[in-house]
Amino acid sequence: MVEYKAGFKNEVKDIIKTIYQIGHTTGARSSFFKQHEGKYGDFVCALFDVPEKNLRVYCIRFGMVAVILGGGGEKAEGVRAWQDDEKLSKEANQMIDYAKDILKRLDDGDLYWSKDKTELEGNLKNYDDE
Repeated sequence: MVEYKAGFKNEVKDIIKTIYQIGHTTGARSSFFKQHEGKYGDFVCALFDVPEKNLRVYCIRFGMVAVILGGGGEKAEGVRAWQDDEKLSKEANQMIDYAKDILKRLDDGDLYWSKDKTELEGNLKNYDDE
């Protein structure tokens, strides 16, 4: 999101405030997200500042308690869907791939939820290092 700091200063601030609010007061309420940005059941959605704005952050949302943030970008005027924009397509597809891997590893038992169900534990990996 650093690349959008100058051109979308208020939108970046709003997204940061929302992330803070999710982590400290409200949890990951569905109203913060545009649901079903990926394939049905993969938990990929878009976090945005307000619906009328165009900056998006793609993420994986596990109910009210856990959000894995990814990349994002501007959904420019005239772009109907993320699939129609090269940058948004790259970022959304990357989160879809991460979600697929995470869900498989949850099924396989390599990842599991902590006792309080707020953290993923187990064989975690940093996707940026691949």
